[in-house]
Amino acid sequence: MASGKILGQTSELTAQDPRRMVNLQQMQALSTSAELGLGDYWRILLKRKWTIITFVVVVFTAALIVSWRMTPIYDGIVRINWSRQMPNFFKDDQSQGAVENGDDPLSLETQIRILQSDFLALQVIHDLGLDKQPDFAGKYTARTSGGLTIYDSPRQQLEREDRLIKLLHANTRIQQVGNTSLIEIRYSSPNPQLAAQISNAIANAYIEQNIKAKFDSTMQAANLLSKQLADLQIKMETSEAKAVEYQKEHNIIGTDDKTNLTTEKLDELSKELIDAQADRIRKDSIYQMAKGADTNGSSIFSQNATLTNLRQQQTDLQAQYAQLSTQFGPSYPAVIQLQNRLKQVNKSYQEETENQVRALQNDYEGAVTREQMIQNALNQQTIEANKLNVDAIELKILQQEANSNRTLYDGLLTQLKEASLQAGLNSSNIRIVDPARTPLHPARPNILLNLEFALLLGLVGGVAVVFVLEGLDMTVRTPDQIESISALPTVGVIPFRSLQEESAQRSGISRTLKPAPVSTTLSMLPITYADPQSEISEAYRALRTSLLLSSPGRPPQTILFTSALPQDGKTTTSVNFAIVMAQQGKRVLLVDCDLRRPTVSKILSLRPAIGLSNVLSGGAKPQDAVLATMQANLFVMPAGPLPPHPAELLSSNLMQNLLLQWREEYDHVIIDSPPVLSATDGVLLSAQVDLTVLVVRANKTTTPALRRARDLLLNVNATLGGVVVNAVDMSSPDYYYYYSGYGYKYGRKYGAYYADKDAPKLNSTSNGVGASETDEAEKPATRSSGS
Repeated sequence: MASGKILGQTSELTAQDPRRMVNLQQMQALSTSAELGLGDYWRILLKRKWTIITFVVVVFTAALIVSWRMTPIYDGIVRINWSRQMPNFFKDDQSQGAVENGDDPLSLETQIRILQSDFLALQVIHDLGLDKQPDFAGKYTARTSGGLTIYDSPRQQLEREDRLIKLLHANTRIQQVGNTSLIEIRYSSPNPQLAAQISNAIANAYIEQNIKAKFDSTMQAANLLSKQLADLQIKMETSEAKAVEYQKEHNIIGTDDKTNLTTEKLDELSKELIDAQADRIRKDSIYQMAKGADTNGSSIFSQNATLTNLRQQQTDLQAQYAQLSTQFGPSYPAVIQLQNRLKQVNKSYQEETENQVRALQNDYEGAVTREQMIQNALNQQTIEANKLNVDAIELKILQQEANSNRTLYDGLLTQLKEASLQAGLNSSNIRIVDPARTPLHPARPNILLNLEFALLLGLVGGVAVVFVLEGLDMTVRTPDQIESISALPTVGVIPFRSLQEESAQRSGISRTLKPAPVSTTLSMLPITYADPQSEISEAYRALRTSLLLSSPGRPPQTILFTSALPQDGKTTTSVNFAIVMAQQGKRVLLVDCDLRRPTVSKILSLRPAIGLSNVLSGGAKPQDAVLATMQANLFVMPAGPLPPHPAELLSSNLMQNLLLQWREEYDHVIIDSPPVLSATDGVLLSAQVDLTVLVVRANKTTTPALRRARDLLLNVNATLGGVVVNAVDMSSPDYYYYYSGYGYKYGRKYGAYYADKDAPKLNSTSNGVGASETDEAEKPATRSSGS
């Protein structure tokens, strides 16, 4: 008969059975999503604590090895104090006061950029001969022969200098010390002496460069004054000579001024003319200096705030352009952008400079015009005064001109002496506060800090790895998780049986469940028979209670145990469940329907000649294939020889008739079937029994397999009684708060409290009278006479 027809008939029977426990709609409605709480996170960390410990140890050890093998690096540190630049002699009292109050255009950032310049780095390299020191230059060390340096070509020399400059910059750090005017120069090197030497050389070269710049600026101003002073000296001598010559020609020995309006006006015009000439000369001097002076170094333009700001921008952009062009090349987009900005700033600077020069030119031309106007007025007044005393007035004018030239000459001579004195002093506004000394201890590596960071990194990384592994773990672990995934109730939790317990059973128990005659070799016994007072046996009795009380009418008579995948423990669960059912005094038949990989006979140490496959194929009678076991009331039908088509046999009418027959002869029929994802046998049988129990193995069965197995069973309207969680490690943190009565809670066994291992034990018999262990062991297994 076709399997579909059988499934249809059995579906109708089970649909009308009042003992049906859960329907498809109810189980789908029970699916809920569990949210993790703090306790769940803590259990995850506790469960995988060795992963965290291993990760921490690996990271800590790696950090220790790396830190220990790192080359020690020493830092030579120099601290210099930069004070604001003192004003030069061209500034007036008002501008000097502004500078002394802190309105200096330069800043510490500018000085830091100067310290980071390639020119200064190259000077340090040449001063110390670093290109000849292997500790600094390394593979770029200059070759020598006979004490002379060998250079291959000018281009190669420039390339080598460029590499040395980059190497010096890479190991140098220059920064401001807090909110002060101190600048810290730090150079790092494996050689402590070289680190201190280079740091001090950078500071000294910077101070020397600063002094030289000031000296050049001062000498430039002094040279300009010297030229003007020479011209003024000739003019002064000429005017004095004219006055003396005029006095000789007119034979004037002395003059008496007449106190009248003409003479007073002439005197006032003469004074104004002197002032105008002085003003014109001063402005002429400034204008001439402005035309020929260097806009970057001259103090004439330093009072212009706009030029100062533009000059600051030029400095910053030039430094950035030099750094980026050196690092990335002139075609790099950022370098091109900086170049365009620098051109724009240069253009603005040039325009502002030209405006400043034009302003000075206008002032000078105004002074010339004013002088000419006064001169014209004076000439007119002189004509009038000549009428009174032409000779005396003319002499007086000559003498006043000579005196005026003398005054101008003396003033410029004084300024020239001050400029020469300032240039000779070689003063600097930079001083070394703390010179670098040879460091005694390396700055890097900081082993203690590295280990602390490694410990923290290992802890954080270990926790992250734990949660990643937990997220990738698709296996089922706890009853709550299984119920959330499958929407099926958990009817039993079977603790894991350790190897120590198995060894103890093998060595301390000699009774067997073998039919006669069989080999006397000891084998592993079901724990519910070998140790009925153990925690695992108690778990199977709890499973028995859950299944027997699950139906509202009467307990299910035919119970099928299956699993999603092999090795989930469904056969072990079937055997032990059948034993605890028989221990209750009920007649129980255990049927091994796994016709592909039977293991019931191995567990019970049976060696049957025939089995279920013989019965279904018509080669034997059912009563001939049923065996009695050492456990009273427990009978077993082995699988028998493996047939070629097990699914067809299990879906036959004969299998249905056998189930109906067994219902009449036994109180309960326990069926062990193949995994539903490996073969369709379990799905076919689930539609013919009262109750189907799905066995999963903790930390092995995956959630997709569980869902797929559930769906296959529900698709044939199987009555799913729930899920049995097998091989549960009760000492795992996942079960710290689950089922403490089953065996473990915080590592302590509580089940042992209720069992006295030393008390005499009685073995169950069919009539309920206890028998000694010796008698029970000697009693042979016989074929059931009532089957």
